[in-house]
Amino acid sequence: MKVLLVDDEPVITQGLKILVDWEKEGFEIAGCVENGVEALKFLEKNPVDLILTDIRMPECNGLELLNQVKTRELSDAFFIIMSGYDEFDYVKQAIHMGCLDYLLKPVDAAELVGILRKIREKEQQRNEDEKRLAELEKASGHTNLISKLIGTFDSKALQKIILSEVLDRLIRAVEVGDQTEITEAVHDFWQEGKEREFTEETMDFNVSYLLFQLIRLASEQDDEINHEEIMRFISESSFEESVKTGNQNYMASFLLEYADYISQLRQRTGNGVLKAVEREIKEHYAENISLRELSRKFFINNAYLGQMFKKQYGVSFKDYLTDYRIKEAARMLLSTDRKIISIAEEVGYKDSDYFVQKFIERMGCTPSQYRRGTKQS
Repeated sequence: MKVLLVDDEPVITQGLKILVDWEKEGFEIAGCVENGVEALKFLEKNPVDLILTDIRMPECNGLELLNQVKTRELSDAFFIIMSGYDEFDYVKQAIHMGCLDYLLKPVDAAELVGILRKIREKEQQRNEDEKRLAELEKASGHTNLISKLIGTFDSKALQKIILSEVLDRLIRAVEVGDQTEITEAVHDFWQEGKEREFTEETMDFNVSYLLFQLIRLASEQDDEINHEEIMRFISESSFEESVKTGNQNYMASFLLEYADYISQLRQRTGNGVLKAVEREIKEHYAENISLRELSRKFFINNAYLGQMFKKQYGVSFKDYLTDYRIKEAARMLLSTDRKIISIAEEVGYKDSDYFVQKFIERMGCTPSQYRRGTKQS
């Protein structure tokens, strides 16, 4: 993903270049400019995926740049604003205008990396959404119904008008069956649309996108689920009424019904929970995660989840997590020159001796032997 750095202090942009390993995180610096005017000229000729800009600059500040890019439709890039502690009112305006996140100066490397990874996840999700919708529309016998309910999926339009934060809350609340959160998030959804003065058509697009994500959620519970069943449930529920009237109560009622439906699918098959656990491992393997914590998170008995996991993957949760960590460590050993103790911490081991012990158990050699032997071969 290409990045444009915008700051009137060259020392800042030069510092940002070396602050993090951009390539490792999947990014490359496409350009550095000193103000919003130069940024606009750059964007007229060069596509980028992320704009990291200071908020106070001469000629054209960060807010004006954000507004111009959105108004002139110059780029669909994610925006990150850099600001000082005394500029938080500007930051709130930027977030309201569609800025993804902000960083306080001086920029912290770990915080920046965290935001970059969040952007990569959003980009990956966007690509998966497009692919999944294409697959759904091609499904025999479902095209007309899906097209009627979802309409045409436009990723560019989605970036500009989707209320992603509150919709993510809604989807998550439905997934875990949190009735209170569903009701509150529905209220916030309509309230935010009103505050941003979204048209009825724009709100319909958001509702359609929500529906699409709910279809995806149901599909994730069971790979072999019949899409006809999902669409039949939706068509027989209060969904269409909620769309027609824009009524919060109708939407909340539909989502509460759908949460029960997801719960029933989950009871029918453990695949949905196991996929969620697998996703948690991939996203948080370096953290101190445990089967007990995940069982509480997904509202399932700890012992039963452990049995299902071992039956599905052939190993215990603990061994699966260890294998995943060691696999990531092996990848880092070959793709970077970082010290072994640093890699151990990166994959979740604070005790480097324990890390070496686990690495030997899995790979048959020490980390240094693995790096040396593989590179020589």
